[in-house]
Amino acid sequence: MTTSEHNRELVRSLYEQFFVHRDLDAVAALIHERFVQHSPDAPSGRDAYVAHLREAAFAGGSSDVKRIIADGDLVAIHHHMRLRDDDGPGLAVVDLWRIEDGRLIEHWDVEQPVPATARVPNGMF
Repeated sequence: MTTSEHNRELVRSLYEQFFVHRDLDAVAALIHERFVQHSPDAPSGRDAYVAHLREAAFAGGSSDVKRIIADGDLVAIHHHMRLRDDDGPGLAVVDLWRIEDGRLIEHWDVEQPVPATARVPNGMF
């Protein structure tokens, strides 16, 4: 397995552990202790970030992964996220992760609400 393939599976595992199994101990094991967060709504540091996930509204939500692209130590994931089960159309999200020493060390994200209707027939995904 190449480095890119390994890192792609690491990110896939993060989303499965969080959104499917709700296993925050497994999530914490995937995150580097020196974790750096670039999202304005979440903290840096592994322990602070996992505590944030534990308290976040989307801890009851879901993620439908559309694509994952890996290039060396960087992995981008495009997914349809609902913060809660009753969240309506949810969000289109692209997360970018950097991996170091086999763990997730840095994160950026871009989120956009999914509109109820769209001008284009192919939608956001």
